[in-house]
Amino acid sequence: MLKQLKRTFLGPSRDPRVVSYISRPLPRYLPDEDVVAALDLALADNPDPAYLVETLRPALRQVTGHDYQVLDRSVRDVTGAFTKTMVMIRDGDIGLWPGYAARSYPLIRPSEKAVETAAAIEASEGVETPKRKVGWEPPPPLTRQVAEAHDRGAPVVAAPEDQ
Repeated sequence: MLKQLKRTFLGPSRDPRVVSYISRPLPRYLPDEDVVAALDLALADNPDPAYLVETLRPALRQVTGHDYQVLDRSVRDVTGAFTKTMVMIRDGDIGLWPGYAARSYPLIRPSEKAVETAAAIEASEGVETPKRKVGWEPPPPLTRQVAEAHDRGAPVVAAPEDQ
């Protein structure tokens, strides 16, 4: 209780490494001093901050004895000229928004459910799917219209047979 009271009065750590690499808020029972010690170990293992996602989790386990989740919160622009490396430390499913577990990345690998559904659609018989989108069929041939225009004396620009 005294540690929580101390943390309440002192506020979050002002250490520049914590401020620049760690996304707030931290888990409730993880003191800032442990995060700084784990950052020292992780950056000593690999000084490139882009690898903090891989190196910080074992360092936190070594310092605290507890297995925290480390998520990548890095941001980059399209050109690659701007990159800010940040990680988020989580304790289990606390703070997990409901749609996070339901997210999907269809370009990486289709899920088993998607493969099963596609196979069921392909295996279905008796249902004929249209070859083209409804309403997007090409116009009918102009043979009758060309003949009527020719009968009226209008010049024929191009007949479909001539093309």
